[in-house]
Amino acid sequence: MNQAVMVSPKTIEEIFVRLNALTDEIKVIKTKLYEKEPSYGSDEWWEWSDKKALKEIQAGKGIKFNTAKEAIKWLNS
Repeated sequence: MNQAVMVSPKTIEEIFVRLNALTDEIKVIKTKLYEKEPSYGSDEWWEWSDKKALKEIQAGKGIKFNTAKEAIKWLNS
């Protein structure tokens, strides 16, 4: 089993970039899998949901509307 394969540095770098991306995706999936959602509609659920929404907004995942017309236009798109 002393076989060696020659690989260019560029290929190795691409492999590491892909491995890092996969590692990040796995972390997100694990977080979602182990996150326990309280019973829907309970007080605990509302608190959990609000915290989750605020984190998403702080991460820049929300959409800001300056007018109701903008919101309606976005909803109809």
